[in-house]
Amino acid sequence: MKKTNNKFVIAGLGIIAVLLVIVLNLKIQNKEPDYENMSEDEIDIAIEEKVEDVRLKNLAKLEEGDRIQHYASDFMEKVDLGKFEEAYNLLYEEFKNNYFPTLASFEEYAKNKFPTTMTLEHTNIERNGDIYVIWTTMYDLMKGKDAGIEMNFVVQEKGLNDFVLSFSVI
Repeated sequence: MKKTNNKFVIAGLGIIAVLLVIVLNLKIQNKEPDYENMSEDEIDIAIEEKVEDVRLKNLAKLEEGDRIQHYASDFMEKVDLGKFEEAYNLLYEEFKNNYFPTLASFEEYAKNKFPTTMTLEHTNIERNGDIYVIWTTMYDLMKGKDAGIEMNFVVQEKGLNDFVLSFSVI
């Protein structure tokens, strides 16, 4: 299965779709929260819950291969945004122990090996039980298509948006 993903386009469209769905759902259900009587923390939590709910619904609609590719892209987006702890927590435990025993070691690796402006092109995906291998080319947007780095992701989906992964160390 050949697929090409541009995570920035997908992320932008996803954010717009999530916001539209949230607004439409609130208006249709006529259950708009009483924001005037809520603290800022309560408002933040209410918004996060709605966004996560919509995200899970959209993820459930994706085909298997697209969903698995989404997980790999989500991991790399966290790295790209400097959310190293969130990305680190998605790594398969044995993989972490072997290659990145500490968050600091993972963060150092990510900063040195992954481009700061990147896009991914998923070229193939294969399934073996609940394990998926995704062949990917990572491009530095500043250097263009001539400077691609080949890498693989191994993703194990435990449930919807419940996964662990590893990747080929470059």
